[in-house]
Amino acid sequence: MAQNYSLYLPDNRLCSAWGCTAISIGHTKIMPHSEYPPIRHPDDHHFDWKRGRILQAYQVILISEGQGLFEFSHRGRTQLVQSGSIVLLFPGVWHRFAPDPELGWTENWIECRSTAFDFARTAGLIDPARSVLPSTPEFAEVFEKIHGLAIEEGLSNQSLISTLGLQLLALLSRQSELASAAPADRLVERARVLLMERCTQRVSVEKLAEELGVSYSHFRRVFREKTGISPKQHLVSLRIRRAQDIFANTDKSVKEVAGLLGFSSAFHLSTQFQETVGCSPSAYRQYSVIELP
Repeated sequence: MAQNYSLYLPDNRLCSAWGCTAISIGHTKIMPHSEYPPIRHPDDHHFDWKRGRILQAYQVILISEGQGLFEFSHRGRTQLVQSGSIVLLFPGVWHRFAPDPELGWTENWIECRSTAFDFARTAGLIDPARSVLPSTPEFAEVFEKIHGLAIEEGLSNQSLISTLGLQLLALLSRQSELASAAPADRLVERARVLLMERCTQRVSVEKLAEELGVSYSHFRRVFREKTGISPKQHLVSLRIRRAQDIFANTDKSVKEVAGLLGFSSAFHLSTQFQETVGCSPSAYRQYSVIELP
């Protein structure tokens, strides 16, 4: 990406419906000893180092070359921003940043009004106290797509650009989850993935605990603490969910479905289905068909 540009977009009702509206995008290469920021932004986006700035939306900035300084909150917390860093700006949080005068930097940004970002902030997945984060090649790939759409026809592509803002949020949230996940959280998440992959097999949760390197008593206790149910109950719920799909979309008998999903018998499947769904497999099959007018 070699072309400098900045694009400012209006609010968009369609984008608001899925929780993210891109309102500015850009790419700028700041050469060493250049004025920063360039005098070409709207007044509410322009700032100097002495005054700083407060935005009314979120900004995700990828510094792809060079380095500089970032300072946020009135407590004056200053961090070095190096090439390959993500700077995440929050609405209502004072900040200022600038490239190293001797090195300059290259910045890529997207600014979003977003209830999805609000939710991630409330959930602790993004945090103003962690505003400078390491990037991965995936961030650069997303920004390449953003720049391509913006330069092609930014206003027409606003909805697509906004969904890429959500993709950046997903990457940021994943980083936070990986960094903060306790061993117990990782154990449970790994177990849930394996149970989902194997729910059509005759799975022994005791052997699964052994595979995960822990005792079954520890595994069962931690799993229940994190999910509210036992591993065996979770496995049954996965199988019943799969059974619902099969009953709704095929003519397979209860006996056939029981065999496919690792239930010991058709009676066992029917009993578990009735307890979980609230009706028998045959009743579910009858009422799951929706006739279109």
